[in-house]
Amino acid sequence: MKKIVRVVILLMCCVMSMRAQYDAQFSQYYMATSYYNPAYAGFNEDLNLLAMHRQQWVGIEGAPTSFFVNADMPINFGNSKLGAGMILFTESIGLFQNTHVAGQLSHKSSLFGGNLSIGVQLGIANNSFDGSKAIPPSGEGGSNSDLAIPTNQVEAMALDVNVGIFYSVKDFYIGVGAMHLTQPELMLEENIYTYIGSSYNLTSGYNIKLNNPLFELQPSVFLKTDTRSFQTDITGRIKYSSRFNGGLTWRVNESVVALLGATFGDIEVGYSYDFPTTPILKGSTGSHELMVKYKLKLKKSRSGKNMHKSVRIL
Repeated sequence: MKKIVRVVILLMCCVMSMRAQYDAQFSQYYMATSYYNPAYAGFNEDLNLLAMHRQQWVGIEGAPTSFFVNADMPINFGNSKLGAGMILFTESIGLFQNTHVAGQLSHKSSLFGGNLSIGVQLGIANNSFDGSKAIPPSGEGGSNSDLAIPTNQVEAMALDVNVGIFYSVKDFYIGVGAMHLTQPELMLEENIYTYIGSSYNLTSGYNIKLNNPLFELQPSVFLKTDTRSFQTDITGRIKYSSRFNGGLTWRVNESVVALLGATFGDIEVGYSYDFPTTPILKGSTGSHELMVKYKLKLKKSRSGKNMHKSVRIL
């Protein structure tokens, strides 16, 4: 199975113009909302710092490994309520390395008793390929060199734009995001391109208060598409005492995901394990994902300005 995967990855590298799936797949999508939708930047009243690491398809050489960092907070500009954020995303797939750095800005307003946010994200998408590590098949029917494969490390970058809308009212929320509207085409080398097509996503959920006030049911759904293929995550989580949570996700026709999480003061941690339900199970033991989030409450005075304690009494 590993040999087959290596051959497939090599063949992907040989095509003259390729369409690469750039978006990461996070099982804890409800924590990585800002990755898919810039309207979520500064949506709550805290300064949020988030880090996520995902190891996909453990056991398969060259499988995706992703790392995502996000920081966001609300800001006031005159009478306008805004949100600002920054993201850093990097992912290695075989001999490819995708990196994305971007800034986010959102505008918040009240609508129908809830909160509406509209956001935009501007960033740079970078793609690199390390041709020095490419080993084409040799021997009978093969060749030790292929002009279609770069022999050194090549890279390119381009402007990338995302937009989104996010709305919440009481215990219900819904968001729609559109990614890679500029559809970047990155020229790694003459006649060798990486194309990042537009994609769209929808996330929605409802927090249900149960008879026992210590428990809260949190069903949610996440849809992602590039108009040619679709991915659907259906999730059910239970939160206990506002500190511990766990649940399951069914990623339709792909996997079953176990979810665990806990909150310790201002720090929240999470873990997910994806169990494949496709033939890829023959070569992989599944996927692992870790999440750490730090929340700093921004206390404000009646004037609306941030209020901090004196350093003498910290």
